[in-house]
Amino acid sequence: MTAGEAIALLYELAREFDEDFEHEDEVALFELLKQLATDSVKHRAKKDRRQQRSCFRDVQGYVVEKESPSEAVKLGKENLLELNSWTQKRQYDTLCHVLMTGMLVHMKANPILREIFDLGAPGLDDYSHTRSLSKAQRTFINAAAFKARTKARAKHRDKRAVTVSSY
Repeated sequence: MTAGEAIALLYELAREFDEDFEHEDEVALFELLKQLATDSVKHRAKKDRRQQRSCFRDVQGYVVEKESPSEAVKLGKENLLELNSWTQKRQYDTLCHVLMTGMLVHMKANPILREIFDLGAPGLDDYSHTRSLSKAQRTFINAAAFKARTKARAKHRDKRAVTVSSY
């Protein structure tokens, strides 16, 4: 799968340089990509075959039909990262592998990553105001939220009890 993504990446870079780029043995490459996109060898796990077919369908779509991959990654409530090229997709996948669970935090706050993916300046964090509060203030806010949830739940139960008893 990595080899297929590398082929797509090389084609993308070559097409940026020359729009009419063609490999000298494109027919054989197209056949190989078609074969890998429809591979059904039973000695591989079903999940691995599914991933391979999906990957090579995307690669084949780009190499043969010049159809760029499109993937959207949601970064919180308001931000959406759209990956519209193999270069961006490869950069994002590599950073996900390196940063693992910290990727979302870095994409929200790290100005270098936000610049790489053209996301603009980092916005305010949703929970930044709670970090600056004292423990007593946070406890008070949480207690008030708990009380409001409990009241709403009790009210909902009362409505449900009236509805059930009326039948």
